[in-house]
Amino acid sequence: MEKDTLYIKELVLGSHDAFRCLFMNYFPKVKYFISHLTKSEIIAEELAQDVFMRVWESREQLGVVESFNSYVYRMAKNMALNYLRRKYVEESYLEEYEGETELTIEGELYAREIKLLEQLTVSRMPRKRKAIYEMSRREGLTNDEIATRMGISKKTVENHLNLALKEIRKTLFLFTSFFM
Repeated sequence: MEKDTLYIKELVLGSHDAFRCLFMNYFPKVKYFISHLTKSEIIAEELAQDVFMRVWESREQLGVVESFNSYVYRMAKNMALNYLRRKYVEESYLEEYEGETELTIEGELYAREIKLLEQLTVSRMPRKRKAIYEMSRREGLTNDEIATRMGISKKTVENHLNLALKEIRKTLFLFTSFFM
């Protein structure tokens, strides 16, 4: 922990080396911790990266932190819980509207707008990501089938799909928060 204190002091001053050392030491632990909460390696990887991005962005305030270990785990826990809350709300919303058989005209227009936004977002994606997304969603191929067809690893397919879905969610979030 004495090393952590030294790294924190250097990090407050903007040292990339100190950040790298803390990242290398804590990232695997943080990712493992988050993966147990989210039950997803991919989400855990993304959230753990977000944790360290926030550590870097708020490095000037780290001088008052007594225990970096506690600080980073509290941040990881909060990010994971926020993710799970958003996921729960999203799933609840989808379940609520899946049961409805009659769509109002307004609801139908809204659904078309959402579909159009998705298509627009996909059309602006890098070629490879767009192809992977379309094979997955439009052709119904599994990640293994896509990987075989494209001659890439399954992990690469998963990463591209996650990035595609993240872009789509961001676009839809901005749309719904602006127009709702």
